[in-house]
Amino acid sequence: MNRILKSLQKPLVTLFLLCLFPMGALAQNVVKGTVNDEAGEPIIGATVKVQGTQKGSITDFDGKFSVEAASNATLEVSYVGYVSQKVKVAGKNNITIVLKEDAQILNDVVVIGYGTMKKSDISGSVATINKEQMERKVPVNIADALQGAAAGVMVTNQDGAPGSKSAIRIRGIGTINGDAQPLYVVDGVQVGTNADFVNPADIESIEILKDASATAIYGSAGANGVIMVTTKHGQKGKMNINITADLGLQTLPYKLNTLKGDDYARSIRESKANDGATLNNQIWSEAYDGKRNLIDWQDQMYQTGLKQQYGISASGGTDKTQYNFSIGYLNNKGIIVNTNYDRLTSRASVKSKVNDYIEFGGDMNYMYSTAKGNNIGLGNNANLSSQRDIAQMAPSLDYIDDVTGEHVKVNVVNPDGTYGGSKAPTPDGWEGMTAGAQNPYASQMEIGRTTRSSRISINPYIDITLLKLKQHTLNVHSIASWTQTNSDNDEFSGLYERYNMIGGKMTKVNYEGRDKEYYNFGLGQSKGLSKGIETYITYNWNTDFNNLTLMAGNSVSDYEGAWVSASAHTFLSKDNRLTSLATDDDSKQGSGGFNAKTRTISYYGRLVYSLLDRYIVTATIRRDGSSNFSEGNRWGTFPSAAVAWRIKEESFLKDFKPISNAKIRVGWGQTGNAGGIAGRSTYALSSADTKVKFYTFGQGGGTTGSTDGSNKQVGFYAPLVDTNLKWETNEQLNFGVDLGFLNNDLTITLDYFTRKTKDLLIERQIRPSAGNTSIYTNFGQIDNTGFEFSINYNKRLNKDWSINVAFNGSTLKNKIKKMGVDYTSTCSGGNSTYSADNEDGSQIGAISGTGFVWNDHSICREGEAVGSYYGYRVSGVIKDQAMLDKALAQGQNAEMGDFLFEDVDGNGTLDDNDRVILGNGLPAMNFGLNLSAAYKNWDFSIYSHGVLGMDILSYSKMRFSIMNPSDDSWTPALLKDSYKAMWSTDNPNGSLPRMTRLDNNKNSRISDAWIENGDFLKISNIQVGYTVPREIVNKLMIQNARIYLAVQNLLCISPYNKYGDPEVGMGNVIYTGLDTGRYATPRTFQFGVNLTF
Repeated sequence: MNRILKSLQKPLVTLFLLCLFPMGALAQNVVKGTVNDEAGEPIIGATVKVQGTQKGSITDFDGKFSVEAASNATLEVSYVGYVSQKVKVAGKNNITIVLKEDAQILNDVVVIGYGTMKKSDISGSVATINKEQMERKVPVNIADALQGAAAGVMVTNQDGAPGSKSAIRIRGIGTINGDAQPLYVVDGVQVGTNADFVNPADIESIEILKDASATAIYGSAGANGVIMVTTKHGQKGKMNINITADLGLQTLPYKLNTLKGDDYARSIRESKANDGATLNNQIWSEAYDGKRNLIDWQDQMYQTGLKQQYGISASGGTDKTQYNFSIGYLNNKGIIVNTNYDRLTSRASVKSKVNDYIEFGGDMNYMYSTAKGNNIGLGNNANLSSQRDIAQMAPSLDYIDDVTGEHVKVNVVNPDGTYGGSKAPTPDGWEGMTAGAQNPYASQMEIGRTTRSSRISINPYIDITLLKLKQHTLNVHSIASWTQTNSDNDEFSGLYERYNMIGGKMTKVNYEGRDKEYYNFGLGQSKGLSKGIETYITYNWNTDFNNLTLMAGNSVSDYEGAWVSASAHTFLSKDNRLTSLATDDDSKQGSGGFNAKTRTISYYGRLVYSLLDRYIVTATIRRDGSSNFSEGNRWGTFPSAAVAWRIKEESFLKDFKPISNAKIRVGWGQTGNAGGIAGRSTYALSSADTKVKFYTFGQGGGTTGSTDGSNKQVGFYAPLVDTNLKWETNEQLNFGVDLGFLNNDLTITLDYFTRKTKDLLIERQIRPSAGNTSIYTNFGQIDNTGFEFSINYNKRLNKDWSINVAFNGSTLKNKIKKMGVDYTSTCSGGNSTYSADNEDGSQIGAISGTGFVWNDHSICREGEAVGSYYGYRVSGVIKDQAMLDKALAQGQNAEMGDFLFEDVDGNGTLDDNDRVILGNGLPAMNFGLNLSAAYKNWDFSIYSHGVLGMDILSYSKMRFSIMNPSDDSWTPALLKDSYKAMWSTDNPNGSLPRMTRLDNNKNSRISDAWIENGDFLKISNIQVGYTVPREIVNKLMIQNARIYLAVQNLLCISPYNKYGDPEVGMGNVIYTGLDTGRYATPRTFQFGVNLTF
């Protein structure tokens, strides 16, 4: 037996070794390698996975990886923004893999309402802005990022004050009911028309839904367009820490060239002489020329501002759970003294997979901001922050003392730190500064207004996959939202402690009792609570020929809000901050208050069907119910439908290489609008104005009553209510074409749209016999039509060079199509008046703006644009007797050098019926031109935007051209150009009227003399950046480091520059294009750094 075993031992061992050989051939090897981009730069964080297994790796700082794999295995390599690759190991131990950038942008995923879609399947009009574009702009809010970035989206930076907001108009204006801001949706949650709580550094991408086929899924909230904001979320992999820091010095871009010193004094004397009057304030007489203490207010009121932005974020995760946390801080000291804005933002995002079927997570956002001193002061509209108001201040505060007769030279700030102050020799009717404007710099420094705002939101969600097969998936997504907002403000003003050197000693100026008022004080508080839940179910069916997506959902949202304010004056100390401590009981007043509660319930659905990946149909429907409407009209239904044809996929074009994409889109849809409807559709009791005594926030309530302490409150029905009020309906039709050439290096998008808004919600004047003067009702129609284009060329020329050129633009025609039969449409909003038909039934339109700078500055009239300018035509400056005789004959109180106004109706008398449409503030075209390039580690970008065909109704030009003190409390310093253009006997061909402080002819009234060309081109941002080579920063444990220099608001080319910034307006649609003076947009010189660990 042993002999037999020994004889078999050798062949058995040989057989055993032979059996082991194939097992050895399949043994696991360690495969190492590097993943680079086409430029040879390592890609950090790329995923390298062994196909068919759970084994994988993530590339490190140097793009290197190491993974166990069989010699015949296949590696799957992927990274966001690059084409994924499959690479065979083929027995190699070291592999270099090059990923190409994904040029097939048709497959980009686009965020839409309640889901995502491939861009190739989009049938509506949607524009996308990615995080790289925003990083190059370093914006402080979303509006800054959008400016000039998308066709059909006009962003107007109406005010340069720290923390100010911009007006955003998507495809024109479709309402005359307040503003027309778009809806923001942040990570699937509707947040209203303001998303300033979002730190732009936290944004991954922005989609702008422009046409109704895309926005109808949001029903009554989508009438003005929808801005979808997707924030950054964690990705699988080790934790990455990103730090950003940006420091900017801000300056006034340019000064306005007004009269100074003796030139200003000469203009005062000339105006008085033209009026046949003598100087009240002898300080402006020729005897004091060259002797006054001169002040350049633009030097005094402006300073070098400082803008600081810092951020830190951490993100990462495992296969199951990913997270992202961030904190951002912004501090902006304005270029005008005593203006400042602080904002702190924080965000936490977590998502976790329980298994392949259940995922849950949520976001939490917090924002706290403090705005100080913005747009506060004397002058027009109580606004010393207006560049116009500052530039036209009298260039000296000197005066003649009414007791000693001494020439008092007034300092803005005295050597001991006290403020100097001017003093009027008479209570009124004098030249230069008045007692109320005794020292504008001191007023700006002493006036204190602080607004503190906070917002916290929590948005948890759960996502459940009910069915997951090869061709079928069924998913339920539910997200809840809870948002608390608070805002409080306080304002104090009125200290009149001024000191001048009189008789050789510092003397307090006597302002005849004004100094005893020792501060006016007011405060206000508002709060709001929003709660909601959205739940929708999505079914997908995918085959080789068909793709079907069905979505249906429901949402419920509640809102509760309240606001109250109070004021008082005359305090014993300037440090008092309680209205109850005012010594003047009669001044303790409640300025107003309200509370509101609303509920909205919605049902919605969407169908998307794609046949052969070339014929696409999309349909949506939403039904909204709102408690703001009366019973019977609370529900509105908003449908949409769109089709797309991907012609490129047809056999006759598929193999034609020069054209890489060709798609035709047609979309139609309806959305709604209920802005301003709260409290107007149901009867409610109201009360007469009452006084609030001893009202203090946080320390109990107060009592209401008259000054004698007795409570007096009268209840009565609010104004008449139209119980048939319903939603405004916004209907759009869109035709679009998407084209791609040269493998989509060149893309072109064209759209033509019509937008009709029907059943406008408007306040309409009625005859007093009805028991009231006006009623809020539905009628009228506004039409917007336009053409949009977007051209983008994006090309990597070689491994070192890449370029991008993007040019977009849009045209717009806005017209009020229908104004009703018996009464005209009205322009609602603050300080508006409403006008009925003439006695003969003819329509005269609705005049707005009464009580604000210019009375009746704009009108809404059938056949004209919303908020069209409304005034007189000027035939010219009266230069001869014939013109003067004509002016006198038609009732003008004119002299030589005044304006001759046109008697339009030819009745021989100049009256209100001679007012006509003078233009409007809607540009015929707005555009954006953006250029960027990269060479090795260097990058360069330049962003610009502008408008063409825009008229500005310039209150600023009028104030710079007319000597009348008007509402500015002082005789204005004219622009030098205006002064040279004024008519005089020495300048008989002057184009502007003569100098007169009385303005008996009302040359300052609204007329085409004050309409100016508002076209402009702005270079809004230019940046040069350098990415430090990885071999340097990796030694410091830094993954990536980039530094940059930038200039914002570098240049503005416009014929309007001499009057101020041409980006004007005041939020409400009827103020579009009106320039009343604004805080200048600063020029900012920036240095920044981005670090990733």
